Amino acid sequence: MSYPASPLLALLLAACLGQALATPAGDGNAVLDTMRQAHGAARWNDVAGLQATGKEDGDGLSGPWQTAVDLRNGQYIARMRNDVFGAAQGIDAQGQWREDITGMVHPLDSDEARAVGVTEGWLRRFGYLDSQAAVTYHRLPDAQDGGHIYQRIETTPPGGRTVTLWIDGTTHLVDRAIYATSFLVATERYADYRKVDGLTLPFRITSARANLAGNSDGESVDTVEQYRLLTRAPSAALQRPEGKVLDVSMANQAHDATTTLRVEGGIVMVDVSIDGRPPMPFILDTGGHAILTVDAAKKMGFQTQGQGVSGGSGSGTMSTSYTRVHDTALGDAHIRDLTYTVLPYPFSFYDRGDGAPIAGILGLEMFERFAITFDYDHHQLRLQPYDQGEAPPAMKGDAVTLRFTDDMPLAQASQDGHAGMFGIDTGNAGYLLTFPQWAARNGIARRYEAGLPIPTGGVGGLFTAHVAHARAFTLGSQTLDNVAAMLTRTDAGATGNPSEAGNIGQDILARYNVHFDYRRQQMVLMPRAQPPVWHYGMAGFRAEKHQEHPDRFNVINVMPGSPAQDAGLKQGDAIVAVNGKPARTLGFGQLRDLSSHLPEGTPLVLKLADGREVTMAMRDMAPK
Repeated sequence: MSYPASPLLALLLAACLGQALATPAGDGNAVLDTMRQAHGAARWNDVAGLQATGKEDGDGLSGPWQTAVDLRNGQYIARMRNDVFGAAQGIDAQGQWREDITGMVHPLDSDEARAVGVTEGWLRRFGYLDSQAAVTYHRLPDAQDGGHIYQRIETTPPGGRTVTLWIDGTTHLVDRAIYATSFLVATERYADYRKVDGLTLPFRITSARANLAGNSDGESVDTVEQYRLLTRAPSAALQRPEGKVLDVSMANQAHDATTTLRVEGGIVMVDVSIDGRPPMPFILDTGGHAILTVDAAKKMGFQTQGQGVSGGSGSGTMSTSYTRVHDTALGDAHIRDLTYTVLPYPFSFYDRGDGAPIAGILGLEMFERFAITFDYDHHQLRLQPYDQGEAPPAMKGDAVTLRFTDDMPLAQASQDGHAGMFGIDTGNAGYLLTFPQWAARNGIARRYEAGLPIPTGGVGGLFTAHVAHARAFTLGSQTLDNVAAMLTRTDAGATGNPSEAGNIGQDILARYNVHFDYRRQQMVLMPRAQPPVWHYGMAGFRAEKHQEHPDRFNVINVMPGSPAQDAGLKQGDAIVAVNGKPARTLGFGQLRDLSSHLPEGTPLVLKLADGREVTMAMRDMAPK
C-alpha cells in the first residue's frame, strides 16, 4: 500500500531543501541517461554485489562501519560499532530487520515497514542506475540550494515509497534522495564521489531524519574507506543475526521473575535495581527504550558519552547521551551491561513528591528478552526469559498479532467501524490517540475535530488535541463502547503518524491482564477478575512543578467551560494543596489521579498560594 505525500510534506520539502526553478522541457530521459553515464553506465551490469568498510559518526560517537548489498534485489546489511554500543539493520530473504543498541533483533514487518524497506533497498542497490527496470520516472522542476542547480527526478519503486532524486547539474551525479518513512522525512546525501574499477561511487553518505515540523530526529555520516565490487551476490553475509539472549541471568535458579506493578496517574511503574542499589521506580513502556533521567544518572555517578537528539510525542526534540549499566535487575531477573540512553527530562516528569523520583524508562530491550505479563489484578509483573531452557508457554486468551514499523509493536484494531494499525503503547497514560491523517482518510476526522480541546504532549512539547467519545472500539475480539479518543495533529511527531491509525494506551490495555510475547509476535488479552469501569470526569486544567518551587503546582492551562474555570482557577495560579494534601508531597501522577479519569461529580478542592480555595466537581466534557 502506498500513501501520497501530504501537502504539509510538500511545503516542508520546498521550504527546507531549496527554491524550485522552471523545468526544462522534455529532457527527463536525457537527465537519466546522463546521470547513468556519470555513475559508470554499463559497467554496473558486471557487478552483482558491493561491500564497503569505513567508519560511522553519529550521536557524537564514532566507530567502524561496514555494509554489504546484493545489487540484484536490494537485500543488504549494515553494521556499526562505537565505544558505547553497536547496531545493525538489513533486509534478507525473510524481510527487513533491526538489531538495536543492546544487541537484540526484531523484524520490521508492517505494511509501512515493507514499503519503506523496498525504497531503502532500491537506494542501497543504486536502483536508479538500472535502465532495464520497470520503473517510471517523472521530471520535477529544477531546484537551487547552496548556490547549486539540481535536476530533480521523482519515482516510486514497485511496492515502495516515492523518492525524489536530486542530481547535480554540473557533475550529473546523485546528490541526495528524499522519501517519507512513517512520520519522518528521510534524506540520504551522497558526496566525495570517486572512481572504483569503472564505477563512480560516493565515499561519504549522510543519513538524516526530520519530523514533519522540520526538526531533526538524528543524523549519521558513513565515511567509506574501501569498496569491493563482487561478481557474485554476498548472500551468506546478508543473514540477520540470531538474536539469542545471552545477557540475562536468573537469581536463585528461578524460571521466571515477579515484581510489583503500580499504576500512578495512568503510568505503569516497576521497581528496578541498578548495580545493586535499592530499587527505584521505572516506567515500563512498550513504546520506549532503556532510559535514565539525567538527574538519576548524576546521582548514581554514571559518566555519559555522545550527543544526539530524540523525538516523540510533539514536534520538538530532546538531547540524548549514553551510558552502560553493569546490572539491571527486576526481582530475580538480571540483565548485564545494558546500554541506556540518558535524557534531560524536566523535574515535572520524574518528581513524585514524597515518593522516590522516577529514575527512567524500560522498553523494547525488556520485551525482546522476556515474555512479560501485566497482571493488573494482583499488581504484579511477571517476566519469563527467552533462551533459558524451555520457551515460555503460549498464554490462553484473546491473541492479537503484533507487527513492527519501528520499535513499538502495532496491532490491527477498529475505531468507529474503520480498521487500522494502532501502536500498542503501555507508556501512553492518557486517552486512545487517533491520528488525523487516518481519521481524514476514513471520514471521521470532523467529528473528533469538534471535540473538547485539551493540552497534551511529551518529549516534543505540548500541543492542543481534541477529545470525543468513540462510537465503538474493537481490539481482537473485544468491542468496547466506553472509550474516549484524542485526535492529535499532523505536526505532533510520533503522535501524528500518517502511516498508522493511532495509539492504544492504558485507557484500553488496563481493562485486561495483558501478556506480551515478542517471539510469537502476539499480545494476549486476558479477562480481569473484576473488569474496571472507566470514567472520564475531569477538572479541566494542567499544572506542573518546577525544581525551584517543589511546594507548588503552577497552572499552565485552564480549559474553557471546564469545572476548573467555573470555579475561578486561572492560568498562572499556584496550587499549594490538593484535597488537603500539600503539593510538595504529590507528583504529577498523583495530581492526575485526583483531577482526571474520575466519576462525574467527584469533588476536588485546591488551595492556592494567594490564600484562595477553589472547589469543583469532575465532569465529562467530551462530546458523545
